[in-house]
Order: sequence, then structure tokens, then C-alpha cells
Amino acid sequence: MSLFVVTERPGPQAALVLAWLTLLVCACWAWFAFQGMHPSPGGALRDFIGSSPAPLRAGQLVLVFAMWTGLCVGLMLPAAAGAVFVYARLAEDCQALRWPRLAAALYAGGCLLAWCGFAALVTLIHWTLHDAGMLDATLAVRHPAGAGLAMVAAGVYQWTPAKHECLDYCRTPLPGVLAEWRGGMAGALWQGAEHGRICLGCCWLLLLLPLAGGPGDPGVVAAVGLLMLSELRLKEGSLAGWVSGLVLVAWGTWRMFP
Repeated sequence: MSLFVVTERPGPQAALVLAWLTLLVCACWAWFAFQGMHPSPGGALRDFIGSSPAPLRAGQLVLVFAMWTGLCVGLMLPAAAGAVFVYARLAEDCQALRWPRLAAALYAGGCLLAWCGFAALVTLIHWTLHDAGMLDATLAVRHPAGAGLAMVAAGVYQWTPAKHECLDYCRTPLPGVLAEWRGGMAGALWQGAEHGRICLGCCWLLLLLPLAGGPGDPGVVAAVGLLMLSELRLKEGSLAGWVSGLVLVAWGTWRMFP
């Protein structure tokens, strides 16, 4: 007996999941737009963190983690939405799943869990740089050499086979979702976390670029987001990745050796 009974059109579960994903992305981008409208150079977040090199307090550290979590989710979720939608469709059609809506939510939650883990690591980096006095008023790396090195590293990674293997996986999520299908609610969560990890393999160094340009700058965040989406959605996405890698290496080298 087949595990799936394929329907002709998406059911209510898949449509509901897509609606929630859209709302979540809009909320993340609205927060960064609010940051950009704030009159201070680092946005509203800078007023809470302050310019003192003293160690961050617990409340400030939570706010930094929330900022990086929102940035990761806002940038990664549009790229992973196709896989979440595919899983929701398959969950509706899977005869072995008793609660397909819950399974789809857990799959999306697994993706978010992977990105929150990455945001926690970036928060530790941000915390270390802040306490070392290496961040300026925009919360970007103060020293041009450090920012340039981050750009060169991201540019070189754009040319690596690992980067493009992850891109190919994310462009066509159906084979991967079917090949890694796991039964039960725990399997849905684990499978979502695995997909979120592979999505990070596409662009984890690109997600660090706001440290070079300022995570409170919506222009920097939007540029990174457009680059990520162009790599995934455009027919010549691989070419866009290679060209952007060349630009990042050249720009980063110029910043290190002006």
C-alpha cells in the first residue's frame, strides 16, 4: 500500500502553514524597518545596548539574541518556504500521519530551531566583539580589516562545491523531503531541523555579513536577503552566486588594503 494518497490541490493545512510563514516573515521585516526609521545611527537597538564597552547585561544579551534570531528567520524562511509547503502537502496526503497539521508545524519549528541555534552562536560572537570594544555606533565591526576579512571569506565560500550542493538541495526540496521522510511527530521535528541546517549551508557566511555592515542597517539586511533569494529562485542563480563571490572578495580585499 502506498504511504501517500496524492490530492490534486493543496488542502487547508498547507494553506494555513503558508499563511503563518508569511506572517512570520512580515513581522521580522517590519521590525528591521522600524530599526531603520530610528534617528540614531545604530537604530533603536543601540539605545538599549549603549555605547559602553562594559559587559552586556542579561536583558541586553536577550535583545541581541532576538535581533539575530529575527534576522536569520527573516532571511532564511523565504528560502525554506518551498520545503515547508512541500512537507505540508505530503503530510496531508500521508496515511500514516494522524495529525498532519501538527506534523507540518513541527517541521517548520525544526527549521526555526536550527536557525535559532545559529543565531545563538552569532550572539556569542557579537557579545565578544562588543565587550572587546570592536563594534561602532551601528553595531558593525569597527576595524575595516575585520569587516574585509568577513567579506572575503563569504566571497570565497560562494565558489565552493559544498555551497552549490546545498543550493541544489534547497531549489528542489521534494526529492530531499521524500528521501528523508520520518514517521511520527519527533521525526517531523528532526527532519525540519535537518532541512534548516542544510539551508544554513547555503548562506551561513552571508548571514555574518551584517556584522561587517551593521545588523541594525536595513539596507545591509535587504541586500543580503536579495542575494540569497536570487541564488535560489533565478534560473541563473549559480551565476549570481559566483559573480557575487567575486564582488565580495574584491570589496573585502579593498577594505583590508585600502
